[in-house]
Amino acid sequence: MLDEILNNPWSILIIDDSKLNRFVIQKTLSEYGMLIDEAIDGVEGVEMLKTKKYDLVLVDIIMPRLDGFGFLEAIKPITADNFIPVILMTGLDDLNSKIMGLTIGADDFLLKPLNTRELVARVLSLLRLKKTHDELFEKNNLIQTELKAARKVQQYVVPLSFPEIPDPAISCRYLPIEQIGGDFFDVFRLDESRFGFLIADVTGHGIPAALVMSMSTMLFRFHAPLYDQPSDLFRIINTQAKSILLDGQYITAFYLIYDEKEKTLSFCNAGHTRALYYRRDKSRVIALDTEGFFLGIADISTHENRTIHVEKGDRLFLYTDGIAELKNTAGEDFGEKGLARALRTYPELKGEMFCDTLLSDLDNHASLATRSDDIAFMCIDF
Repeated sequence: MLDEILNNPWSILIIDDSKLNRFVIQKTLSEYGMLIDEAIDGVEGVEMLKTKKYDLVLVDIIMPRLDGFGFLEAIKPITADNFIPVILMTGLDDLNSKIMGLTIGADDFLLKPLNTRELVARVLSLLRLKKTHDELFEKNNLIQTELKAARKVQQYVVPLSFPEIPDPAISCRYLPIEQIGGDFFDVFRLDESRFGFLIADVTGHGIPAALVMSMSTMLFRFHAPLYDQPSDLFRIINTQAKSILLDGQYITAFYLIYDEKEKTLSFCNAGHTRALYYRRDKSRVIALDTEGFFLGIADISTHENRTIHVEKGDRLFLYTDGIAELKNTAGEDFGEKGLARALRTYPELKGEMFCDTLLSDLDNHASLATRSDDIAFMCIDF
């Protein structure tokens, strides 16, 4: 590690009104191949940082025009995310000055008169820290770039609109807390008169949940057209999901089959949040639920099917627990009651307008920017 540090032509800025101190530092660090620039006070040092990138700065505390503390404050908007270690130099072994310097942004201290061995040791130590920081920063940028690419791919896996199905009208939203997440929903055309509506949630967040989500989506898409009952689909998914789930993972899901000719919805729940059904003619919200366990845990899947009649103007609302468990500052969940209230309050709002209004209600309850779980929902208007 030391060889890597010494083989790098580090750029160092010395800021001190003492010509002697600048000479000692310049002579000492130059022997290690470091490139040295000098400034006589904080004002000149700030200007040099605006025009050149430095790897480390040594700055005296007491200087004319702008002292070391003022320098630290002045360079904050200049350095931004670029980590530039700063060593404050002082002739006073003053604890309060050290505390103040560290609070403002200094990374280390050197006591005058300078000991050259200590100078070299502290400089090399901070350059090692900078090298590690820069490597991690670069890797993090690469990860963020890859996550953005993964997000674009996931948008194809989890469609945000279904223009190929004009009726019933389908609108939806997906807000992962990271670039990618484990919630997903989909709509399947099973035949000329039947559609399948699915919402599901893979436990966890981030890349592991997203990868499992993508594979799970393919399983549902392949098998959904082959089964006439929601429970039969869950049985085969439960068996096959075990091969793709990571340790401790499972899938919750709610699946419904809409028969356009018969005007019925057959549904099945696998440990997911209950679907809500708004019956327009009675202005009533019904919670849809069945007995059934998570997918991918038990060897045998036992899920029950139920059916309700569909009438014109009714609305089906499917969602993940990120909505129900969204807590405000008082610790109160938005909950199923909050969703039911929204369905009763906004029956005239359709499609995107209803989705945007619901998101506004959620944000008023608790800032969506600080939520701790993914949010996904699908609204189907018959």
